[in-house]
Amino acid sequence: MSHVIAVDVGGTGIKCALLDSELRVVETAQSSTPKGDTDGDATVAVINQLCQEFAAKYEILALGLAVPGTLDEPGGVARWAGNLQWKNLKIVELVKNKLNIPVAFRHDVRAGAYAEQKLGALKGIENGIFIPIGTGIASAIILDGEIRAADGYAGEVGHIYVGSSRSCVCGRTGCLEATSSTLAISTEYSRRSGKNLSTLEITKLIGEDQIATDVWNEAIEGLANSLLNLTTVLAPEVIVLGGGLAESGERLISSIKDRLYPNLTFQRKPEIQLAYFGSRSGTIGCGLIAWELVNAK
Repeated sequence: MSHVIAVDVGGTGIKCALLDSELRVVETAQSSTPKGDTDGDATVAVINQLCQEFAAKYEILALGLAVPGTLDEPGGVARWAGNLQWKNLKIVELVKNKLNIPVAFRHDVRAGAYAEQKLGALKGIENGIFIPIGTGIASAIILDGEIRAADGYAGEVGHIYVGSSRSCVCGRTGCLEATSSTLAISTEYSRRSGKNLSTLEITKLIGEDQIATDVWNEAIEGLANSLLNLTTVLAPEVIVLGGGLAESGERLISSIKDRLYPNLTFQRKPEIQLAYFGSRSGTIGCGLIAWELVNAK
């Protein structure tokens, strides 16, 4: 049986999955994302190593690759990816040359939105927003049934100003990503408490640990303010939240609703939902675009 490989490159980890033609995940593998890899060589080497483990056992027809940042998707170029320290990197060419395999390329968040639109929480939605909250924060915007990319620049909500004094990878201070990402939450908690805990561990301390409660509330305030702006401008029917922070489940949803809904006056009130595929939306989206590349031949 033939398969495709989905590769989702994040600021912290690289997730690979082997998918069959029914988009069932057959096997998975992951590794840490190399730090300071400005030329992409170390990242591509990790991708190659993970993929070769699959290729030794299965026939692989194509690879779906997703990365963060502002992308030239048709050209296969990562124009800027702050958490990866990439600028104008021809990442698709590097992967093709190393693995000798057809590559379908998509922004990681738009890949996740594509999966949710085709099969998940955004199915049938004409106007919606998908926001996975992980090491970074970005969004995919669906208007009139189409995922809009604006030449690869759209959706970088992580760099909306939310008023904090924290430094961001983009070079500014006060960005949403520097306040409300999983990395921001764990980093700030560690700075204040001296303890190194995961974001999920921190959320379990809310209400018992004042530092955890404060850091969480600051993160939610930033998210709610950003969602208020997006709701006012884009009028989504549904806002779908994914990524690592969504593992906190109903706590995340209820916290955002409590802060967002009272501030809506004339705006359309969006439903706030968790991603159907959880933290695997990007993986499923990569599988979809890989199979589309295979079937287009």
